Amino acid sequence: MSSTKSVFRWWWIWQSEKIEEWLEEQERQGWHLMEVKPNLMRFYFQKGEPRTIRYVFDYQTEVNDDYIMLYEDAGWEPLNNGKHSWYLWRKPYEANKPESRPEIYSDIDSMIQRNDRMKRTLIIVGLVLIPVMVTGVTVQSLWQVRLAFLISYLCIWVLFMYGINRLSAQNRKLRSRSVSSHR
Repeated sequence: MSSTKSVFRWWWIWQSEKIEEWLEEQERQGWHLMEVKPNLMRFYFQKGEPRTIRYVFDYQTEVNDDYIMLYEDAGWEPLNNGKHSWYLWRKPYEANKPESRPEIYSDIDSMIQRNDRMKRTLIIVGLVLIPVMVTGVTVQSLWQVRLAFLISYLCIWVLFMYGINRLSAQNRKLRSRSVSSHR
């Protein structure tokens, strides 16, 4: 059996918790994450002893040295340097104490703000695609190519709208959790 493996794992920005859980499961099986490619979908692992590690993806559009230092001082290890605004952090904790599982976000408002940053990015990219779509549709002389452009861009738009909807739903759930915890 090989002592290393490379895994391509597709995930959407609104599913960061699922990819975090998958990485943590890999660690429990003894597959230690060694590298993540800039596309954040190719993961390289090395076989070792099982361990309990918390992984967190954090989406930040504006970062200063204080951000990095804050998490490093709290014992978090960065695995990438914010390629495409994503930061991947990890931190070990005791398996027999699940309540000690570390979190980067200490409050619900921070998680809502993260989701809002991701929503803004989807909206901006979606708006930028409008002139690209219009240009692509209008400059093509063949109606079949125009139709293919239109269908392609509409599919992308539907996906973006779905992502915005999922992030909004997560925020609603977080807000309701916040309200119920204050009662």
